[in-house]
Amino acid sequence: DHIRLYAPGGRRMEMKIYGPREVEEKWGLPPNKIIDLLGLMGDASDNIPGVRGVGEKSAVKLIREYGSLEGALEAAERIANKRVRTGLLECREEALLSKELVTIDTNVDIDINLDDMTIQPFDLDTLAPLFQELEFSGLVTQIVPFGGPSSAQVPEYDKPDKNYYSVTSTDELKEYPDTWKTVEWLSLDLETTSVDPMRAEIVGLSFSWAPDEGIYIPICYPENPGGENLEKFLTVLKPVLEDASIPKTGQNIKYDALILKRNGIEVQGIEFDTMIAAHLLNPDRRSYKLDNLARELLNYSMIPITDLIGSGRDQKLMSEVPLEQISFYAAEDADVALQLTPLLKKQLEKEQLIDTFENVEKPLISVLLTMEQNGVFIDAKRLNRMSVKFRKKLDGLSEEIQDLAGESFNLNSTQQLAVILFDKLGLPKIRSRSTAEEVLRKLVMYHELPGKILAYRKLNKLVNTYLEPLPAYIHPETGRVHSSFNQTVAATGRLSSSNPNFQNIPVRSEEGRDIRKAFCAQEKGWKILSADYSQIELRIMAHLSQDPGLIAAFLQGEDVHARTASLVYGLPLEAILPEMRRTAKIVNFGIMYGAGPFRLSQELSIPMREAQVIIDTYFEQYHGIRAYIDTVLEQARQDHYVTTLLGRRRAVWDAVSDNRQRREAAERMAINMPIQGTAAEMIKLAMIELRRELDDRKFRARMILQIHDELLFEVPEEEVDELLPLVRERMEKALPLSVPVVVDCGVGKSWYEAH
Repeated sequence: DHIRLYAPGGRRMEMKIYGPREVEEKWGLPPNKIIDLLGLMGDASDNIPGVRGVGEKSAVKLIREYGSLEGALEAAERIANKRVRTGLLECREEALLSKELVTIDTNVDIDINLDDMTIQPFDLDTLAPLFQELEFSGLVTQIVPFGGPSSAQVPEYDKPDKNYYSVTSTDELKEYPDTWKTVEWLSLDLETTSVDPMRAEIVGLSFSWAPDEGIYIPICYPENPGGENLEKFLTVLKPVLEDASIPKTGQNIKYDALILKRNGIEVQGIEFDTMIAAHLLNPDRRSYKLDNLARELLNYSMIPITDLIGSGRDQKLMSEVPLEQISFYAAEDADVALQLTPLLKKQLEKEQLIDTFENVEKPLISVLLTMEQNGVFIDAKRLNRMSVKFRKKLDGLSEEIQDLAGESFNLNSTQQLAVILFDKLGLPKIRSRSTAEEVLRKLVMYHELPGKILAYRKLNKLVNTYLEPLPAYIHPETGRVHSSFNQTVAATGRLSSSNPNFQNIPVRSEEGRDIRKAFCAQEKGWKILSADYSQIELRIMAHLSQDPGLIAAFLQGEDVHARTASLVYGLPLEAILPEMRRTAKIVNFGIMYGAGPFRLSQELSIPMREAQVIIDTYFEQYHGIRAYIDTVLEQARQDHYVTTLLGRRRAVWDAVSDNRQRREAAERMAINMPIQGTAAEMIKLAMIELRRELDDRKFRARMILQIHDELLFEVPEEEVDELLPLVRERMEKALPLSVPVVVDCGVGKSWYEAH
């Protein structure tokens, strides 16, 4: 009677207070009978079994009638409900155990009293750094009102310890270049009108050269909306920005450098990028935003951009922000990046990642910048023709599906499709009422409709994800598509692209490959050159594992998949059928991705027992791969990270998790990361070297795309004979392995022909 339970809940998280009366209203029983209730009905959240066949209503009725769980068990033979009677008779031990499990043990000695339990203030000096270490960015900001360490460092526009100035004339600006020639770092940051560097216009430029020092050069602001002074300011800045002896740093500096390049300035001396460094140090973190890095490493809270431009319908342009406010915000960006630079560089050195940064990621910045500016030419007319053609196919498929279903329904509605498949057609529910792709593939053997749905979805995705959206990305001035290449997205170190994402263009279906026909040279007399690493991940596996069989196969130029099939099936090479080779290919790549018997059985549509036999046979033949995998997993469990050939790291904390699913996912990641990451490093090194060769030899050809293991060039016909062997040689020698690296090259009018 003297205890109350406070329980937040509901949509508005309203507090519900329970006393004895409220308990009885909710459960139909007083508090002292709840252990009997849970003992009978069980509690899935605590894994309490209860009595089979007895639910909440039955349990309440039994306790009301017989007084307790024990009373119900004693009266079991007399209970009319057969299901309940059988459960009580057969589950007596489970019922008694369940009641024991839900009963709180009140006979435990405790060495504290109620006074010790009084709520105390936060230990903010301990809490704030802990939140920052664990990347609880939202919680860090929440403790500021309680007097946390961050509260003293929340910046204000007139903060006295920040020496930020607005420079509104070229005469003022001319005072700074001589100072910048002797600084350790010059940090730069642009305020712009767009996140797309090929369309963005400069609103202002900010620079920082010493902690808490910075200037902002406004171009477009309420007092000067036209931005007429940009050219004059850039004339003063050009010698400094193009001076390679002045080391430059910034946050995502490629973006700023590309915009400046469009405005006639080739930024030289790019020596650091805080975002890339942070990604190298922790490739799995969710955000590399500057304010998060500032909070974590500098214990400093930056001005949120929403404080300046607002959000939603009321959001305004950066050029509309009052000069005083934007000056502090913009200079702060450059200042924070400057202060982060030595800290992050020191961490890279400590974690032995500085060589990867210096030799791979840093020189790649200018390569990607040029590729983004080059862009890709896409034949919009061809895409439109394909779109019309595929739309007709979709309409035809839609009619066929509706006919097979016997009624009209929304093909894009999973719920309506489930009704057709499972209720009307009575197909087996392989995974509840799921209509996922893997489920539909299994249902194909039962009815024609699932196969038609798969074909419809594949074609629909092509049209809506690629054919129709791609023309919208064509730049109005260049007539080309300028995707952004990202170094800080994939945890393995692979490059990704965005706006649009070229990495995901499908290649398995003929319709998907047709899209590549629209990727062609913009100028007459030019061709597309494709250079693609052949089976590079298998070759890297051979190098890392030093498996004698796999190495021998590559040294002898054998078909590795056919050889694997020969070993697994115990047949000579000449007896291997195409289907056997296909199976071996799936096994070869599956092993690299840490696939177990379940995954392999799904891929090959065979029983798990057979999949396990194939895996066991595979490791008997390739015992070096088994040893390599065991070594990698042991390293992951011991060091909690794995590395590529050049030393890039990825943490795998869950390799020792008690949760089987998390542990197995971490193990798959640990096996694959060194292979995929090394492949990424190889092509990055090749890109750096090829960019140097293109410049040194004055080629007109240009590198335009990187898609996983493939590089794409746009090249004049007269340069093809010289460029093709050069590309092949530089790619094959970029990162020497103990097996031959092979690059397949092709030339054609389009990407489709070249590949």
